[in-house]
Amino acid sequence: MGLTERSSNGESGDTEETRRLYVEFELSASGAVACPVEVYGRDADRIDRQSSDGECHTETARDHDDETAGGSTDTEIRHSKTEITSECFCPIFFDYDCIPKITEVTDEAVVIQAFLPDRDHLSALIDDLREATDDLSLRRLTRVDSVDGDRSNRVTLDLSTLTETERETAAMAVSSGYYETPRETSVGELAADQDITKSAMSQRLSSVESKLALAAFR
Repeated sequence: MGLTERSSNGESGDTEETRRLYVEFELSASGAVACPVEVYGRDADRIDRQSSDGECHTETARDHDDETAGGSTDTEIRHSKTEITSECFCPIFFDYDCIPKITEVTDEAVVIQAFLPDRDHLSALIDDLREATDDLSLRRLTRVDSVDGDRSNRVTLDLSTLTETERETAAMAVSSGYYETPRETSVGELAADQDITKSAMSQRLSSVESKLALAAFR
């Protein structure tokens, strides 16, 4: 999977933005709205959705192997249209100028991937998502920085084994450049951002690093 997204405003004098912060969320099923993704996405091989004029258009595709037709594949397409409400989580991503990509749906949760421009957007997005869902986890965070043209440095955290506090700490540290060489922030600055002592932040980072193997980021 490529981890660089470029966007343009589509107007005269287009601007282009390279996005290098990639996140993967797991959200609990809303229950408050009849989301077609939650209804039909559990057994889908592909999920596509678009919004227009306050409506969500969703198509889910499921492939069926037809053994009687020489191994050909028959694809079942389900299309639905629902009204976008305040309980829907996809519009929250749009508010932060990013496109949610739904990659997995289970009875309990929906997994969504997105590209963001920076950590400030990530923190604000998390706050808004928590108002719309009972349970939110940041499962994976990747930051890619350009080095000498086409070369790049990539830092990836698999956050699934961490506690919620450890996930927040790891996300902030990576997206702020704490694990870059040279470091772009310090323990003291991270602590100030969270309004805790430098010692407390150091302990949090040590707990995170002991689980994730710090050597992976060097």
